[in-house]
Amino acid sequence: MLSAGSHMAEENKIKTRLLRRMGNAIADFGMIADGDRVMVCVSGGKDSYTLLDLLVDLQKRAPVRFELLAVNLDQKQPGFPAECCPHT
Repeated sequence: MLSAGSHMAEENKIKTRLLRRMGNAIADFGMIADGDRVMVCVSGGKDSYTLLDLLVDLQKRAPVRFELLAVNLDQKQPGFPAECCPHT
């Protein structure tokens, strides 16, 4: 069983690895340029939340300035609480 400290250290290693790989991909493929606005669709799952968290972290460190816009993606899942994301 991992202690709280070693668990956090492992999470930091994983996050650092993901940030490095994401940064390399963004640079290699020119995905984000200075002044860009990046929309992240958040479905409620761990993948989209992780992507948003990584981009927020990257935004603080990146050599370019970019804006983030998180948008809930309503997948029309049965039982999803519609009141949390009202439609206009």
